Amino acid sequence: MNLIMSSRELFLILDDCKKRFESINQKPEKTEELFYQDVKPMFELALDKVQMWKPLAEEWVKMNKPKYIHSAQIDSTIDNIEQIVLQSFYKDINKQRFHNLYNSVEYVLSSILSEIECSQ
Repeated sequence: MNLIMSSRELFLILDDCKKRFESINQKPEKTEELFYQDVKPMFELALDKVQMWKPLAEEWVKMNKPKYIHSAQIDSTIDNIEQIVLQSFYKDINKQRFHNLYNSVEYVLSSILSEIECSQ
């Protein structure tokens, strides 16, 4: 798998999370059923995608030395994706914080895709 496909898959996961977060009107009860049926499978899927994306992104940053993306942002992006997935189910943070995390990840992924497309 290449970095473009991997980044686009992360975008799909992020969009699902954003839709879920915005559709929750009230904070759901944290039950084992919700965790094992919904949260855990989605979190594991996101983790798998992130683990495939990380080495590709790190290698790309090392090779291309983009102006606005640095290796530390790759780790931050991974942490933010994990938070977005979890928070999209529970809504434990306010809307602005969620959207800030989302925008941060979106910026990194979009920047990588734009740089790759410009260099081709």
